[in-house]
Amino acid sequence: MDPELQIVEGYRPGAVAAITAHHINYYAQEWGFGLAFETKVAIECAAFLQRYDERLDRVWLVVRDGAIEGSLILDHDKSGEMHDGLHLRWFIMSDRLRGTGSGRALMKRAVEFADEAAGGRVWLTTFRGLGAARRLYEDFGFHLASEVEGETWGRTVHEQLWLRHPHP
Repeated sequence: MDPELQIVEGYRPGAVAAITAHHINYYAQEWGFGLAFETKVAIECAAFLQRYDERLDRVWLVVRDGAIEGSLILDHDKSGEMHDGLHLRWFIMSDRLRGTGSGRALMKRAVEFADEAAGGRVWLTTFRGLGAARRLYEDFGFHLASEVEGETWGRTVHEQLWLRHPHP
C-alpha cells in the first residue's frame, strides 16, 4: 500500500458524502446506477453512522492528503436481516486507488476484527460482474451463498449473497 495513504478508524467529517460520491461515481459510470442507488447509499450510510456502536461496529477510511479515498464498514445491526455475523458494507476505493492494495489492507483489518468480535462470521451483498471484488472475497474466505435476479440497487442485476464462516 502507498505510504502516503493512511487507514483511519472511525467517523471523520465528510465520510457520508465521500462514501456516497465514490459509490455513485463508480457505479453510475460502470453500471448505469442512478438516483435510487445514490440515495440508498447516502440514507443507509447516514443511518448507520447515527447508530454506530464503537464496541460492535467498525468504520475504516483510507485517507490521502486529508481526503477520504476509500471505505469499508462492518455493521452489527441485525434488524430485518437473517444472516449471521457482521454485515460488510460500503467497501469502495476511489478510481485512483483501485489496484493499489488499499482494498486488501481494509479487508485484512475487517476480517481480523470479525475473527475477534463475531467468530469470523461476515456477510455481504453485491452483484455478478465485479471480478476483482469477487477474487478478494474468495481470498479472504467468503463463498457465494446465493444469487437471484433483483432490483435492490435501482436496476436489474444478479444480486449475490456472500458468506464467511471460518472453519472451527
